Amino acid sequence: MVLLILFALAASFGLSWLYAVVLYWADRHEKEPKKWLLGMFLWGAVVAVFGTLVFSLALDAGVAFVLGMPGGVPDLVNTALVAPFVEETMKGAALLVLLLLARHEFDSLFDGIIYGALVGLGFEATENFFYLVGAAEKGLGFFTLVTFIRLGLFGFTHAFFTGLTGLGVAAWRMYGRRHWWAWMLPVMGWSAAVVAHMVHNASVSFGAPTCFLAVLSDWGGLLALAAIVAWALRRERQWLKTYLREEVEAGRITPTHYRAMLSPWQKRILLGQARRLGRGREARTLLQKLADLAFLKAHLARTGPSAGHLARLQRLQQEVADLARQLKGL
Repeated sequence: MVLLILFALAASFGLSWLYAVVLYWADRHEKEPKKWLLGMFLWGAVVAVFGTLVFSLALDAGVAFVLGMPGGVPDLVNTALVAPFVEETMKGAALLVLLLLARHEFDSLFDGIIYGALVGLGFEATENFFYLVGAAEKGLGFFTLVTFIRLGLFGFTHAFFTGLTGLGVAAWRMYGRRHWWAWMLPVMGWSAAVVAHMVHNASVSFGAPTCFLAVLSDWGGLLALAAIVAWALRRERQWLKTYLREEVEAGRITPTHYRAMLSPWQKRILLGQARRLGRGREARTLLQKLADLAFLKAHLARTGPSAGHLARLQRLQQEVADLARQLKGL
């Protein structure tokens, strides 16, 4: 039993962490700060789980009182309707907090998806652990089945659900100042997450006969979200190509720096040369600030200038120019 519990802990958090590493690797153009990514994961693993337990019990009691159900809300209603609403609200709250603390981190649609996915992965890790511990009490066979279903078939579901909320938040950040309707995008993203979660829970509640609907819904939705990620990454590269060319023409960076931002191979060469000269830290900082600069220019092109953004633009350009001079010859 103890070994199964240890395996449940390692497998649940290990798989979620592996998915997180893959997402971090995919974010090639502008790495999100690790402190925010870790914060989102921990929110999902601790805050969202605890908040869900508290508010689910309160909401269940409230609904049962209003509808006159002394025995409480039926399990199917709670699983298919109440749980998705509460869980996606608690997880989505992390994105609103991040939006208040570090709005500038939502530079593209992929940023919203990766932050939302990290919250979902944290929630998934804790939830899977408790499910596997419960299954371990029913024998090795049942434990193996639950492990396959929770970590195999549906090991990414919460990342998919909350990724939809993150997509909506990032879309508002990108287009909210120019289009009035963009204010509805976070609500639409959260609503899509709740509906997808409801479809999943309702499908698996009836067992094997309808479980295929959850597989179809979850995997189909994940593929659609992956397509959006691919499109967003291509767009990010176009921003780098367009807006950093201006920095070369202005003499703030060299053509070598520009090529490094567009080619992973050229970036590795530049970083390797910089490390050999004891300038590895400066080179990494320059590449990060170049990505920030390109994304800020893209944001200004969409929303128009503001005093705060223009000041940040000038500061970034000066910092980029100073770092480029320190790396002269690379």
